[in-house]
Amino acid sequence: MHELYEGIELDEAQTEAVCRGLFDLAAADGVHETELALIHDFYRGSGKSDDLEALVKQGFDLEATAKTLTAGGGEVVEAFLISCYLLIYADGEFSDAERKRIGEYGDALGLDAARLEHLHVEARRYLLGQLAQALRNADAVREVGRELGLSDEAIEDSLDKEG
Repeated sequence: MHELYEGIELDEAQTEAVCRGLFDLAAADGVHETELALIHDFYRGSGKSDDLEALVKQGFDLEATAKTLTAGGGEVVEAFLISCYLLIYADGEFSDAERKRIGEYGDALGLDAARLEHLHVEARRYLLGQLAQALRNADAVREVGRELGLSDEAIEDSLDKEG
């Protein structure tokens, strides 16, 4: 997997917490099929073969999720939040409801607004790097990077890493 998640191992409780959290976030403005596909891919990629829908039906408790994820350390918390941002962009829209919900996640996980924004930038840089690798069209990548609100420096860094 990409360096964003390198060396991060989730236990079963953390994997389930991430899936519930991602689904809760997707539901903030209506679950889109691309969001659901991303959650399913993560769940299957973690080696889980159980029914994801049954897990989601058990509900989501932000306080319990925060406790489970923080027990794994800062890298687990940050990987979860970056995954949340990646999920947000899966349907092409960062809604006010999603913005509010991820802010609540950040608060529950003990991250201030500046740290949360840093993770948001990391997620956008990751997306842009994936685009740069796929397109090999620097001008198009720069345009998308500007639309994502990334700095020129972050855009060029994404191009350098992938090109």
